This record gives sequence, C-alpha cells and structure tokens, in this order.
Amino acid sequence: MKNIRISYKWISLILAVGIPQLLYEIVKECSGLTGAMAITHTLKYLGFNIHMEVGVKTLIITGVLSFILSEWLLVKYYKHKLERDIVKRKANTVLKVLCLIETYNIPVSLKKVLKTYFL
Repeated sequence: MKNIRISYKWISLILAVGIPQLLYEIVKECSGLTGAMAITHTLKYLGFNIHMEVGVKTLIITGVLSFILSEWLLVKYYKHKLERDIVKRKANTVLKVLCLIETYNIPVSLKKVLKTYFL
C-alpha cells in the first residue's frame, strides 16, 4: 500500500512538472531560434507577448492545473470502478459499499473521498 501512495503522488508531481516542460519545449523548438534568444522569445510568447514574467507565471499555472486535473481524474476513475464493482457484487447496503472501498489498495485520503461520495 505504501508503494501505491508513493506512486500516486509521484505521478501527480511528474504531470505537474512534465506538462509545462513539454509545452515549453514544443514552443521553443517551433520558434526556430537558438540560445538565449530562444528562451526569452519562448517565455514572451507563452506570456501572450506581454512580458517574460507572464510566460513564467503561465507555466506555473499550467503546472498547478495539471496537478489538480491528475488528482481529479484519479478520483473519477475510482468512482467509476466502485460503481461497476457495486453492480457486479450486488452491494446493496452502505456497509457492503464501505467494506468494498476498504478492499481497494489506494491511499487513505482517496478512500475518504470515495466514502463521502457514496454516503
């Protein structure tokens, strides 16, 4: 269970860092420039041609949004999985649903979210 928690957080962090990095690299390679000029041009372009600092803020906001999106998608996935398991196992009482949630190998915080969803 500890490995799942660690990988769950690592996946979210990798997405939070990786998506802005990928966006930055794509824009930088499409500019056709090299060196420091490529970096400043890319940051200004990502900042809607206002300023480089706005480009940095855009990348930070993109990272935060990708972290939130990854967390949300994981919760949606387990909600859908739980709904399928309820139908498959015919768990018609709240106690059976709570026991079903406890059988999942997921972090405690995610179990709490699923329990509040089905209570």
